[in-house]
Amino acid sequence: MTKIPRSNTKSMLIDESRMHQVFPKLNEYQISLASRYGERRMMAAGEILYRQGDRHVDFYVVVSGEIEIERRSAIKSHILGVHGAGLFTGEIGTLAGRAAVATCKAIKDSEVIVIKEAALRTLIISEAELSETMMRAFILRRVAFIADEDSGGIILIGSRHSDGILRMREFLSRNGQPTAYFDIDLHEETADLMQRFNISVEDMPAVVTSHGVVLSKPTIRELADAIGLSPDKLDGKHFDLAVVGAGPAGLAAAVYGASEGLNVVVLDGKAAGGQAGTSSKIENYFGFPTGISGQALAGRGLSQARKFGAEVAVPVEAKSLNCDASKDFEIELDNGEKIHAASIVVSTGARYRKPDIPRLEHFEGRGIYYNASFMEANFCTSEKVVVVGGGNSAGQAAVFLASHAKHVHILVRAEGLAASMSHYLIQRIDAASNITLHTRTRIVELLGDGKLQQIRWQHRDDEPELAPVQHVFLFLGAEPNTEWLRDCVARDDKGFVLTGAQIPKQDWQLERPPYSLETSRPGIFAVGDVRSGSVKRVAAAVGEGASAVQSLHQFLAGV
Repeated sequence: MTKIPRSNTKSMLIDESRMHQVFPKLNEYQISLASRYGERRMMAAGEILYRQGDRHVDFYVVVSGEIEIERRSAIKSHILGVHGAGLFTGEIGTLAGRAAVATCKAIKDSEVIVIKEAALRTLIISEAELSETMMRAFILRRVAFIADEDSGGIILIGSRHSDGILRMREFLSRNGQPTAYFDIDLHEETADLMQRFNISVEDMPAVVTSHGVVLSKPTIRELADAIGLSPDKLDGKHFDLAVVGAGPAGLAAAVYGASEGLNVVVLDGKAAGGQAGTSSKIENYFGFPTGISGQALAGRGLSQARKFGAEVAVPVEAKSLNCDASKDFEIELDNGEKIHAASIVVSTGARYRKPDIPRLEHFEGRGIYYNASFMEANFCTSEKVVVVGGGNSAGQAAVFLASHAKHVHILVRAEGLAASMSHYLIQRIDAASNITLHTRTRIVELLGDGKLQQIRWQHRDDEPELAPVQHVFLFLGAEPNTEWLRDCVARDDKGFVLTGAQIPKQDWQLERPPYSLETSRPGIFAVGDVRSGSVKRVAAAVGEGASAVQSLHQFLAGV
């Protein structure tokens, strides 16, 4: 990995072999092609094309001259690079109209092609070869921003023992937001930053935006609004399709729906990827023989959905549904806004069940975790950890954590793993010298003050045993996220949504039979983990998301 010279970019860490992909130079034909979607304009030296934090910025192709790309945080500013003839601006957030990650300025009299946001989407869809070049560059540029600690952007100040800081770091990381994190317990410079921005311990966790605005203990939505990640106002907007939940099933529905011309919105309260997005490595997904992380897979799906024009709104949560059949469906959002949709795909998935252990919520984010990403793994380097659960997510977490932790203990109530976990994961666990499986074992007590310090676990009917474990990862069963649906659709006795032939006859009011994946309410479809009887695998979820679009086309056409 090298730092690219000023002719391309100054401080972004990029593999030399990929420089030509991150900063491709368009040839004369490609420049001519791009010009069909915009207009040529002269920019005087010193003229600002757009500023960091601006939303809905135009896309620029340099025909002649030079434009400079500058990125800043509240504590410093530096030049990322200079774009000369044939280079272009933008990254993946440009397609979505999100906040620009840098300031762009002409440093010489320059001629540029200016392409508006809507025209850029048309170009991306219409010109396959040029689109491939641009999309690859957009994605790799965002990856480089995230990987480079000197890229500026958001400053996050807090303590790793705070559940609030963990939620913020997880949200920013999963949404690809470049962030500099300073821990009051780990980094000497944190005290100087707190003094500089007048931040007290009571203010933490605190966020300092690139413009120097300090947010004390912000909610996730307040944080998203401040950094330009949240969507524009959605209140009163009408969509052909509203996808609720941005896991693999929801993103697949969005991709297929938007690519076929539907006006699509995707709502998710956290990030693209759902539960799968937290997986350190998925190795049994078709087409990825070496595996792929859940976040990388989600990022690709998100980019694909936005490529076709879907509005992926994060963090936006559906709070309730008005399913009056006499009009379009109305979804009330967590900020009080309401949107209308002709059809709905429910893909809200399932959440891990919380065991009945005293003080569990007290230690959430301070020793109790429901994800096992690199962030959580860094908390337990060279320490003992416990993974509770016998499904694939638990197995993936255990194998991943074994490369960071001193020892991983897997606790299951069953007699083994064969009934609930893929064979390849069981083989990995058996082969790992620092993983121990404890069958018919459960946690009965959590001990500690501000953070988890010890646990008591119990094997069979033996006496509980004290263990010096400070990190516990829970992957227990699943409960559907269906409260927001109220009584709009029929569900099974566990709360999962019934579809197709599963629907009781008395709950179906039309003469035609339900379409594939359609719920008891015509026009509402359910896919992925939230659907009763679904196969809890990423590939199955993606397939259901795609299939639902075919069915809802029939519904919208009145067939």
